Amino acid sequence: MRAVFRALTVVSLCLTATSVFAQQSPLETKDKAVVQFDINFDKITQSDLGKQLDLAGKMKNVPGVKTDGIDPSSISRLSGALSLPDNIEAFQGLGPGADLPIEMFSQVQISDSTTMAAAVAKMAEKSEEVSVGGKKFMKSTDETAPQGMLVHEYDEKTIEMGTETYLTRADREVFSDGLKKAWGMTPDHAIRLVVDVEGMPALKEQIIEQVGQMAPQAIAYAELLDNINNLRVSIDLDAKDLLTLAATGKDEEAAEEFADGLDSLLMFAKMGIDPSGAPDEDSAAVMEQISDSLEATVEGSEVSIKIPHPEGLTGVLKNMLPSF
Repeated sequence: MRAVFRALTVVSLCLTATSVFAQQSPLETKDKAVVQFDINFDKITQSDLGKQLDLAGKMKNVPGVKTDGIDPSSISRLSGALSLPDNIEAFQGLGPGADLPIEMFSQVQISDSTTMAAAVAKMAEKSEEVSVGGKKFMKSTDETAPQGMLVHEYDEKTIEMGTETYLTRADREVFSDGLKKAWGMTPDHAIRLVVDVEGMPALKEQIIEQVGQMAPQAIAYAELLDNINNLRVSIDLDAKDLLTLAATGKDEEAAEEFADGLDSLLMFAKMGIDPSGAPDEDSAAVMEQISDSLEATVEGSEVSIKIPHPEGLTGVLKNMLPSF
């Protein structure tokens, strides 16, 4: 009898180990995330500029936003990542209740437990509880919701939602190598968006082809994607540089070609910035500072465009933002 129990124990352990291994085995290349984003609302609203513009107060009354009892100003941070399909056609015909052609996950961090409880309760009203790998999730019962999406309480102040492939992975190893490297090169700014261009070769080529068909005159600009491994965008209201657009070239020569192409595009942007048409002198000065900064710089294989924090920006934005 003991021998039987030993055998059953060994079989049980093997099955458990096999299950865990299967769950944590590396994702296929096509399923790995090539886009990552992070929006730190707390960092935005608590910045000097954010306080002067009362962005926290304005978030409480955003026009047109149906909160269903959830205060938008209680969202502290929104972050996540997603894969991309091999072709643009994957998005065609995507309607209510359809399967998503991507894998993704996102985290919504809430600043207080009351709003967190309200958000979870609201989701639960149109969801059913499902269990995957011994872990409980909410699955929407709304027929118009994307198929295959799950939601759960990641911790006491974080809601996590996404596809089963990503959300059920305990190790969260869903990022492509190129995306992990590019993310590590991005400054810890309030808003960050990174794209692993090298990790989406088929889609990149199709984008270039589509541009060539629809706008042949722009094909040279689309082909600039062949020169880079990644694209990185970051914005921060308190940093020395308000906005940074950066890219890693495949090599130094490719980086120079990419920078030349960017400068050509920036010429069009500068032509659209006319300080003489500004409503006042302060606005004109800000526009001129931004226009002067629109130039690509190259250091080795790194290309960047940095827009410094313009003097007088706070006053200009105060006049532009509605007083809702």
